[in-house]
Amino acid sequence: MAQSKDQQVKAVVIGMALGVLAQGVDAVTSSKMSLEFAFNYAWRRWPKAGRFSSINGHNPGNLFWIGLSQSERRKLACAAWDLDRWCSPYIVYDEWTVEEALELHADDTDVTAHEWIELGRQFVGYFKPEEVRRSR
Repeated sequence: MAQSKDQQVKAVVIGMALGVLAQGVDAVTSSKMSLEFAFNYAWRRWPKAGRFSSINGHNPGNLFWIGLSQSERRKLACAAWDLDRWCSPYIVYDEWTVEEALELHADDTDVTAHEWIELGRQFVGYFKPEEVRRSR
């Protein structure tokens, strides 16, 4: 069954959170413009972007930004984002690892854990070093 635009945005926001966490990143800047540019950069390079056909146009990063803003209120999500001075991804389920959450999300989206990690790598790679907080 085809996914709605909201379902596609939710899947990408969750996948990006997990992909960023897999990079050892605790947070990225919460600047809307920086987040949108980083998303657009990663999205154009990600081979699986076409699977999420509702996330398109000249600025798909704006849809990502909207999804981030709604992230904490979403139900049945294994990962979300906290927007404050920094934009921080986190796993919703206590005691779950990034790998476990990635496996669950991969099963739900037909996008492999490795592919979500690659999207996160491209996204994080766009930011300046001072716009990224790393845990390791």
